[in-house]
Amino acid sequence: MKKQLLLVVSLCAGFIASAAADSRVAVYSPGQTQPVIIAGANNLAQLTLNPQLAGRTWWPGTVIAEKLATAAQLDQQRQLLARLGALSADLRQDNDTGLANSVDQVRSQIAALRVTGRQFVSLDPDVIRLQTGANRTLLGEYSLYTLAKPTSVHIYGAVAATGPQPYLVSRDADDYLQTHQRLSGAERSYAWVILPDGQYQSVPVAYWNRRHNEVAPGSIIYVGFSPWALPRAYRDVNEKIVSLLTHRIPD
Repeated sequence: MKKQLLLVVSLCAGFIASAAADSRVAVYSPGQTQPVIIAGANNLAQLTLNPQLAGRTWWPGTVIAEKLATAAQLDQQRQLLARLGALSADLRQDNDTGLANSVDQVRSQIAALRVTGRQFVSLDPDVIRLQTGANRTLLGEYSLYTLAKPTSVHIYGAVAATGPQPYLVSRDADDYLQTHQRLSGAERSYAWVILPDGQYQSVPVAYWNRRHNEVAPGSIIYVGFSPWALPRAYRDVNEKIVSLLTHRIPD
C-alpha cells in the first residue's frame, strides 16, 4: 500500500488564529443537517474518546480534515476538472469522439465528488493510545466525517454503471468489475483500489495477471484510462484522480 503524504498543513502545525491553542472540530454525521461542535480537544486521544462520539462512527473510515487543507483540495478538484475538460476538447479536435465521451463521463463523476482536506492519520483509539507519535496535537479548525460500517463498495472511472455496489465477502476487484463494461480508452489490465483509510494500490484484474486481492467494505475501485490511449501531456490524469478520490468524504 502507498501511504498518502500529509498536505501542506499538518495536524501538528494546525491553523492558529489567536493565542488560544484549543481546537474546534465540527462533527458531520449522515442524516444530520447541522454538525456537532467539539471544542477544546487538544489531541486525537481527547477527540476520539469524547463521549459525543461514543458508538457513533466506524473509525477505520472516519475522515478528519483541516480547514486550509480543504481549501487546497477543492482547488485541486477545480484544476482537475479544467484539465479533463481540456483533454476532452483536444480529443474531439482529433476526432477521437469515443475517448472524449469517456473522459466526459469521468469528469462528471469528479464534478459530483465531495472532497475535503483529509489528514492521513489513524483515528483508531487503540492505535492512538499505544503507538508512539500517533496522538497528534490538534490546533485550529477541523471537520470530522463519521459513518456507519460500510456495506458497499464504490466504483469510479471509465466503466459503465458506476456508483455504490453491494459488498461481497471475499471478492476481489475483478469480481466487482465483471458486469461493468469498460468505456473507450479504459485500462483493462489494472485497477486502483482505495481503502477506507486512504491507502491505495494498483491491482491486476486481467485474465493473464489476475491475483486475488480482496476488497474491503467501504473501498473505492477506480478504473483509469490506459496510458496508451491518452496523449502524452495527459498521462498523469489517473494519478491525479486517484489522489482526489483518497480525499472523498464518506457517505
